[in-house]
Amino acid sequence: MSTSTDVNSLMKSAAAVFTGRRALLGLGAAGAAAVAWRTATDSQDQNGHRPQPDMPAAATVMTSGARHSDHLPDLTLTTQTGRQVRLVSDLVRDRIVLVSFMYTHCNGICPLTSALFQKLRKPLFEQFGSDVRLISISLDPITDTPAELLHYSRAFKAENDNSPADGRAAWTFLTGTPENIEAARVAFGYTDPDPAIDQDKTQHAGLFTFGNDKTNRWCTFPVGLPFDQTLAGVVRIVGTSSSHRYAWLPRPGADQG
Repeated sequence: MSTSTDVNSLMKSAAAVFTGRRALLGLGAAGAAAVAWRTATDSQDQNGHRPQPDMPAAATVMTSGARHSDHLPDLTLTTQTGRQVRLVSDLVRDRIVLVSFMYTHCNGICPLTSALFQKLRKPLFEQFGSDVRLISISLDPITDTPAELLHYSRAFKAENDNSPADGRAAWTFLTGTPENIEAARVAFGYTDPDPAIDQDKTQHAGLFTFGNDKTNRWCTFPVGLPFDQTLAGVVRIVGTSSSHRYAWLPRPGADQG
């Protein structure tokens, strides 16, 4: 992919492939996400009153072993700049993260996923600052060397893997040994019960996972949702205050006019 890649063109061209079996998987995830969404936004007490969740900014899960990240393998992986990092200790712990699986020469859902991540970087940084990080893990570590990932990341102005750039959230692309990449894929649940499909990276699901490690709120969305709904869902689930979770965010299906 050249550095002149048009993100909007990528989204339009890649959207055409979001059909068939992978679309069904996405719809299933959308249903699950909707349940979490309604739970987070529409809960009422027995008197019909909606709770006022003024959670402190430092809200965190204190019970040892209770976080989702406690059960992720702390794998050693390599970024697009050649840095050796630990998946949990260096990237996930105490952060808001968005995680996707992709590979640089993918002609299917990957360009749409990367374009979505690029579009999310600015509004998420405006909401959460340096606490938020995007993580894209290559499913083809043999081809996707750090140099290849660096070339790919330049199309999205993500050459610097460790800090925000131009008011956008930091974005880390990862490669590593095939064994570590496989362990990461399985740990995040990106598997298929059919062994043949599971080993075919061209059929990987068009999904991304996101969460707030401090509050242990996690969810998975399909890539093909409307952008406003995607942004609203991410901020509502990972936010830690009423301003994040109830204020400016559009409700799905609401009249925006």
